[in-house]
Amino acid sequence: MVIRIGLGLGLFVGAMGAGWWLNRRGLLSEARASRLVRWIVMVPSPIVLCLSFWRMDLYRVEPWLLPFLGLVISSSTMIPAFWYARRAGLSRPQAGSFLTCAFFSNLGYLGAFTAFAVYGEAAYALCMLYLVFFTPCFYTLGFGIGARYGTPAREAPAMAAAFNDRLRLFPFLGMLAGATLSLAGVPRPAPLEWLNHVLIPVDTALYLIAIGSQVTFEWPRPLLRPCLAMSGIKFLYTPLIAWALVSLVHLQGLPRFVVLLEAATPVAVSPLVLPLLFGLDRRMANAVWLFTTVLSVPVLLAFLPLLTAR
Repeated sequence: MVIRIGLGLGLFVGAMGAGWWLNRRGLLSEARASRLVRWIVMVPSPIVLCLSFWRMDLYRVEPWLLPFLGLVISSSTMIPAFWYARRAGLSRPQAGSFLTCAFFSNLGYLGAFTAFAVYGEAAYALCMLYLVFFTPCFYTLGFGIGARYGTPAREAPAMAAAFNDRLRLFPFLGMLAGATLSLAGVPRPAPLEWLNHVLIPVDTALYLIAIGSQVTFEWPRPLLRPCLAMSGIKFLYTPLIAWALVSLVHLQGLPRFVVLLEAATPVAVSPLVLPLLFGLDRRMANAVWLFTTVLSVPVLLAFLPLLTAR
């Protein structure tokens, strides 16, 4: 299992680094990265989601608990995040970045792919179900915090536009199509399993390359305290809340593994877009994203082998 976890984390880090390198060499500009993200959202992502949901047994109760648990767990992070922002005396733009980074974790392209590397497309599909709340919350809570704590940006960059249009409906259509086929009892042809095992890592790698080309890899030493506070939220507080909830509802097996895995993921990439849209503190968002992402590698390597899906 450790080898498979390492491969999953290696793809994440390698793809992000490749995107950064391509941008530095002038081969992947912001406009090209934006077009790549749009293509991924329109083509491979809906196919992957359709095939993954098609395979799921949606007549069981356990999978439907995951979106609810995901929303409750993520919402609970606002308690320590608000407390720290006030206690540390963060400025409004800094507090806005800190709050959005606390709420949104890398559930999809780190959590879901790591689950896929360990347990295959069944775990990947459960992760996609777990994070159903993510996009609606991004456009409501995320944008609400941005508007409240930030100053409107003069012009939204091209990469930000890729997160801010109706193309994001395409993945939901893929999930809906797959769920419909599953509930209708339509058998999935065997060759499609092989296709999905190829598409999932390709889809993940391309997305991470595009995003990696636009992030700032700057060591966050001046913001070390907020980074440590965010790490405490992501890797101590949130996993404890998740463990309490899965124990309370007696969740077992693969769904339990997915919830505990997703609860231990670092800051998502999406909050890095909000400073561009609303004038939040970009250095704060980049710092806590980079710090928690780097720290997540030893954290996941140490603790995931303990989360066996019995």
